[in-house]
Amino acid sequence: MKRIIALFAFVIYHSFLFSQDRRVTLELNHEPISLLFNEIKKQCQYNVVYSDDLVSDTISVSIDAKMMPVAQVLSRILPSKKLCYYFVSNKLIVITKIKDEDDMMEAKSLLRGKVVDAKGEGIPFTSIGLFENNSFLIGTVSSLDGNYQLAFRFQPGHSYFLKTSYVGFKPLEIAFTYPDTINSKRIQLIEDQLLLKTVNVTADNPFIERRVDRYIVNVEKSSFAQGFSAWEVLQKSPGVWVSSNGSIRLKGNQSVMVMINDMVQRMSQEDLAEYLNSLRSDEISKIEIIYNPPSEFEAAGAGGIIHIVLKKSRKDGITGSVYSRYQQQGKNPFTSTGGSLAYKVKKIYISGNISYTKDKNKAFGQENIIYPDNSVFNNVTDRYNNISRSQYRLGIAYDISSYQSIGIQNTGALNRPVQVFLTDINYQKEQPLLGTARADWERRISFNSTTLNYVLKLDSLGSSLKVIGDYSKNGKNEENKLATTYNDSLKNSASITATPSSTSIYAGQVDYTKTWSNKTEFKAGVKYTSIKRDNQSLNENYFQNEWLFNPLGSNHFIYSEQLMMLYSSWEKNVNKTSIKLGLRAEETVSNGNSITSVQSFNRNYLGLFPSFYLMQMLNESKRTSLYFNYSRRLQRPSFNDLNPYRLQVHDYSILTGNPDLLPQYTNNYQAGYIFFKNYTADIYFSATKNLIALLATPLENNVMEYKSFNFNNGKEYGLNLSIPVNISKIWTVANNLSLYRLSNEVNNVSTTYTTLYAKSIQTLNLKKIMGIDVIAEYKSPSVVGNTRLGYMFYLDIMFSRKIMKEKGVFRIYCSDVLNTVVEKELTIFNNTTIDYYQKRQTRNVSLSFSYNFSLGKKFTQKNIEQSNKEENRRMGN
Repeated sequence: MKRIIALFAFVIYHSFLFSQDRRVTLELNHEPISLLFNEIKKQCQYNVVYSDDLVSDTISVSIDAKMMPVAQVLSRILPSKKLCYYFVSNKLIVITKIKDEDDMMEAKSLLRGKVVDAKGEGIPFTSIGLFENNSFLIGTVSSLDGNYQLAFRFQPGHSYFLKTSYVGFKPLEIAFTYPDTINSKRIQLIEDQLLLKTVNVTADNPFIERRVDRYIVNVEKSSFAQGFSAWEVLQKSPGVWVSSNGSIRLKGNQSVMVMINDMVQRMSQEDLAEYLNSLRSDEISKIEIIYNPPSEFEAAGAGGIIHIVLKKSRKDGITGSVYSRYQQQGKNPFTSTGGSLAYKVKKIYISGNISYTKDKNKAFGQENIIYPDNSVFNNVTDRYNNISRSQYRLGIAYDISSYQSIGIQNTGALNRPVQVFLTDINYQKEQPLLGTARADWERRISFNSTTLNYVLKLDSLGSSLKVIGDYSKNGKNEENKLATTYNDSLKNSASITATPSSTSIYAGQVDYTKTWSNKTEFKAGVKYTSIKRDNQSLNENYFQNEWLFNPLGSNHFIYSEQLMMLYSSWEKNVNKTSIKLGLRAEETVSNGNSITSVQSFNRNYLGLFPSFYLMQMLNESKRTSLYFNYSRRLQRPSFNDLNPYRLQVHDYSILTGNPDLLPQYTNNYQAGYIFFKNYTADIYFSATKNLIALLATPLENNVMEYKSFNFNNGKEYGLNLSIPVNISKIWTVANNLSLYRLSNEVNNVSTTYTTLYAKSIQTLNLKKIMGIDVIAEYKSPSVVGNTRLGYMFYLDIMFSRKIMKEKGVFRIYCSDVLNTVVEKELTIFNNTTIDYYQKRQTRNVSLSFSYNFSLGKKFTQKNIEQSNKEENRRMGN
């Protein structure tokens, strides 16, 4: 009988203990707090008791929790509302007010003490309740250092007890008879190892999260968290399509805007790829994929926005990480190393990181051109790359008060690509021409940005005022040495071209947000950006044993641009319907001056960019919903595209700009259905005016000219599918498919083409053994301008294992296992055919190791927002 009673008592105790571990899934955005309590009751069978005088629907809460323990949810939400909670039983939770100091002074008796862990360190935000005869009397929450105080009219000789509750620790009861309160002076809680392990697992964000207007790739929680570049992470991210030449797409054939910590990267396609290769995945927290951005985002980027959010440190004291990576690329090595460090002392937050990469590789290319006179130009090139990349970031933030903060951040990168091109030339015509060419191309690309921001919180609902100012500068020094030798010595040539350039951007913005408790939000802001660019090209030819300046091959181009922008948006949630309206206005004033050719142009245009979003929830428990959105976007011509300078790439190829280019405008429509909680299917349609496209045109003497033009309207429509599957507890799959069809007219030639993208990421987590990731991607042939691109397929495999008490990670990564990644392009125009082929070193094996360390308590590091958004994307040289 005693064993039965003991067993019964054990079951009752643990049922109460683990009742705190019941889990709830919530997605609340400025919802009444009563809805939070109703969901806890509905999902976990708790009765939540509170007074309407203390808890009203004017108190709103926001939280996104997936299978999170109820105790953890309440501990996160209630203290900021001056409320606390108590598990009276395994079916009852009591919500009450936290007494402030003034209330304490009015009481006759004050009970003080401290809640500590096994090491004697204070435990903050512990719920403490005072009971008498199982009746709840009053409660409070411990301070940041674990201290607590309770004010009550204690009666001498009466028996009371304190009940504590804190997630990750076993609940504890302390009995005492007033005025003997010695037992309550120091309350030591015991860790619940089982509960702690459970919380650590369930609190992690999934690899893919779906939001109303975007989906999120949680890089920090993925297998790509350490040892990779940001460029490689984008290549492996679901729903993102990255080509070898540096283009990034989200859907169809439209360009995207890339942001890092709210700063748009205004660089050329090639420079952006270089910069992302210097940014380490160890610094990335998540990547936000936004197909149709609302009005608070700049209007640039017809294909949407990729927002890379860098990590926020979570510890008091010192936290950091170090990593190292080695990769064998054929016969050439790739090495990378770096680290990060963060420190908090009182109200000051300091963080920084640094990295260095050395990349040696080789590529093979071949181009075959058939001209209208049936002559054939063929060249075969071996390219040798020797690239060094370094990057750093330093940020300091200071909390002026609980409502105000100020911060400054400086980011810099220096890349030095050195490339050697060895080319065999075979020109088959009436007089065959054979030759060789050697080009030595050296570049020094620098980027530096300094940002200052100030944030003022206006209320507890999320209203705020934000002021941001920043300055960034991009510099590039290039030197290209070209020597060509033919079987006809009269055609031999040698030249040196130096191309120094610099771009400066000044930006400032003010953003205001007002949030009401009735699920309404209003946003408005204004921004000004000034851009100045100075670009030169100095050419010298070798003639009769001396170098002579060539004025016809040289150029000096100065460009300035001013952007004035303002926006407003209004958002309202009515029952299960969400509505958001926005309007953005952007005025562009630009001036270009080619000093060498005495050509100049001026542009002044104003654009209005409305946006509309509607979402209807069909079933909350199953998370099924319908949505529709619309936005108008634009793409301004890049600085290079506007420069009229004619660059002689080699004897038979010219690259030139077009100062007559106009911005292209796109109207995007999207409708979709979310089902089975995470599955998404949507269709979209895009109509573009003044389409910008690069055109290859044959000139006299069989010279090819490459130049961008505006063409007639383009149309594109397609289908996107996102299908994440949890096959088992250890095996998950993220599948993405994009099918689109475009039609446009380029130089009176109509083009219609259908393209398919498909990507699958398989993750197998064999606990205490290893993790296995398999990534496969396929892209069918596609069209850009008047050029057709070949299909692409790759298969990557990665093995990883956590070591050193899970603070270290060792990885083996095999890229392009089947060695199938090649680049093929075919252009047929005006009876001229250009067939291009390139094979890079893509089948590689890499070994990497990373280690995280920390000393201190939890804190939140401030990330510095930046204001020079869209300008940096177009900062290319």
